[in-house]
Amino acid sequence: MTVQDIITRVRQIVSETDSSNSHASDSVILGWINACTLQLCSTINTLPKSKSITTTCAETITLDKSYLRLDYVSVADASTPPVHKILTTIDFSNFARTSAGWEDQPAGEPSMLVRMTNLDWLVWPKPSAVWTGKAMTLIGSVLPADLTTTSAEPPVSIALHPAYPHYCAWLFFLLLNNPERAASEFSVFDGLRKMNTQTATSTTGSQQKFSIRGV
Repeated sequence: MTVQDIITRVRQIVSETDSSNSHASDSVILGWINACTLQLCSTINTLPKSKSITTTCAETITLDKSYLRLDYVSVADASTPPVHKILTTIDFSNFARTSAGWEDQPAGEPSMLVRMTNLDWLVWPKPSAVWTGKAMTLIGSVLPADLTTTSAEPPVSIALHPAYPHYCAWLFFLLLNNPERAASEFSVFDGLRKMNTQTATSTTGSQQKFSIRGV
């Protein structure tokens, strides 16, 4: 289904087929479509991946704000060709509890990347001169790109496309202050989501769960 297909179906469900005389414009419905994409991505446990090879090893590094989760980190050693050493990622609270005396660890070969804030991470142990400045590879999960044109298609399995109109209709009926119809449409959306999740997941090949940083 294209964005236009979804918008047309939503308007049919709520009986507001004339976009010039409607409680919600097409651009508002487009925003709901993008919200539905994120909802479904969490359901099928997959998000688009972004890879960065421009970061260099230092005592602390800062992620691009687009990353929701860091899935993989490595640092290249000094050999030719370089060998990539994988770093373990961990939240600071868990790290501090399990790494007594971490502040006194001398500089050396990094083994962990510790999340200090949503964007700032500590490389531990502090990289020695041998490791400082070496290239790092970061692969993380990012938000799906927003759809902006009516000819675009949602970036999820086509098995989940029929759920979009009902998600948008749910929000539309809430806007119309019609909770009964809203509940009905959400029930249809949820049923389609559950029914097609296994198919969508198997076609994407991902079974990994994620959580949004900072939420």
